[in-house]
This record gives sequence, structure tokens and C-alpha cells, in this order.
Amino acid sequence: MAKKEINYTDLSSSELELLKDTYIGLKVKSMNNNDLIDFAIENISLQIKNTVGNDEELEAWQEMKEFFQDEFDNKIKDIVGMVNSKKVEYSNSEEEELKNHIPENGDDKKIDMWE
Repeated sequence: MAKKEINYTDLSSSELELLKDTYIGLKVKSMNNNDLIDFAIENISLQIKNTVGNDEELEAWQEMKEFFQDEFDNKIKDIVGMVNSKKVEYSNSEEEELKNHIPENGDDKKIDMWE
């Protein structure tokens, strides 16, 4: 007779939590520095860049604000300046080409792809 395989539904909530904590701890300890860096970059990128809707965008904004602290406003000004300087670099023909690909809806509102 075949041995019954244990499933997550066979565990209590506290047993499942302990198993998850054990896995996380051992998984992280088994990773080298490059693996940890790659893992962190991938997860933070997904967390910050794949925001959908105002609540998630606000959460990402708050996280970035807490990270940059007093430098947040300056960081935003630097980024706005960099983007504006890149816009100036476009020639008139490049600008016309860009306009052909941007829908004219009269505002700069982002559209949620899931709606």
C-alpha cells in the first residue's frame, strides 16, 4: 500500500506557519550574496513597479518617501530635471513621432490595465 503524501491541509495554522518560517530561514541561509542581491532586486522591483491602483501606488510612494527621508523632495526634483532635459534633447521630428504614438485624451491620467 502506498504511503499517503502529507498535504498543507493536514497541518494546523500554527504548524504551517512554523514550516513556512523554517523554509524561509533555511532558504535565505542557503543563498550566496549574489543570489540574495538578485532576489532582493527582483522582489523590490515587483513590489514597487507593478503597482496597480491608487492604494498600491500610495503604498509604494510612502515606502520610497520613508527610504529617502529628508532627501525625497530633492530626489524628485533631480528626476524631474533629468526627464525634462531628455525632453529638450528630442528634435522636432522625434517629437512629432512621439505625438503620433500618444493618444490625445487631454490629460496625463494613467490607465489601469486591469480595468
